[in-house]
Amino acid sequence: MAENKTYVILDLEWNGTYSRRIKGFINEIIEFGAVKVDESLNILDTYEALVRPQVGKKISGKIKTLTSITNEELEGGLQFMQVTSRFRKWMGGAVLMTWGTSDILTLIENCRYFCGDPHIPFLGKYIDLQTYCQKMLDYEPGKQMGLTTAAELLGIDGEGFGHHRALGDSLLSLRCLQRLYCPELLDSMTQQADEEFYRRMTFKTMILCDLNSPLIQPGDMVFHCAQCGRPAQRVGDWQLKNKSYRAIFTCRSCHSSFYGRVQFKLKYEGLLVKKSTVPIRPENAEREDRPEPQRVPVVPLNLAEPEDEEEMEP
Repeated sequence: MAENKTYVILDLEWNGTYSRRIKGFINEIIEFGAVKVDESLNILDTYEALVRPQVGKKISGKIKTLTSITNEELEGGLQFMQVTSRFRKWMGGAVLMTWGTSDILTLIENCRYFCGDPHIPFLGKYIDLQTYCQKMLDYEPGKQMGLTTAAELLGIDGEGFGHHRALGDSLLSLRCLQRLYCPELLDSMTQQADEEFYRRMTFKTMILCDLNSPLIQPGDMVFHCAQCGRPAQRVGDWQLKNKSYRAIFTCRSCHSSFYGRVQFKLKYEGLLVKKSTVPIRPENAEREDRPEPQRVPVVPLNLAEPEDEEEMEP
């Protein structure tokens, strides 16, 4: 007889603090909140625990305002390893879900710091609930949908869920899942937390700034006219601006001119090429009267820069 499947939706709150030991910042987890459900998404139990900080003795004013968690409350919390041990027993063999992967990355960071091992002790199978909901809602590709946005799109009033508190956000995530529940799709998105999973999770997306990179194909630098769709000719040098290359193109057929812009993101799955065109209009020409960015020569192979990260709020 098949064992009944259970799911746990976990949310975390954390405080960015400087560690002298690693001579850098760490997102130290200060709260766990989770809800356990059965295959029909009926609530079986909830979990809530504050984590007493060991690195940063005081939480930042921003996090205090965002979560309403006080330093006095955290003094009564358990240490990170104690909370993870209790959470593991409470969770059992359930499939873990989080809204996006930032909580998973923060767990890996804390496990590495406090336990010396980046592996999350209670993680066996995992589902990215954010990606699931984006697929169900046919959300704009390339953009990440926040939990609040998802709730608004689904007509869910998030006021009563304790926004930016771990348990409240996990319950709001559940409500979104209940509105979009498709067991077959959910099962298909289940990932095994094996070594490849950890490599994929911790892979740092990079912006390639080397036109000589073997990953870049000649066709990646070709642009077509937005007016007539025919291939356009580049009439200026490639310039690097805001971590993307751009150049002026002219169409020989309809004689229109435009800027072609291309950016190369090296992700775990491979190279992502983002291309766009901007018509050359008088207002754009006025901007060109300003000092031009320095022209970029061909740079050595494999030069890459880390992708700019958006500030992640817990």
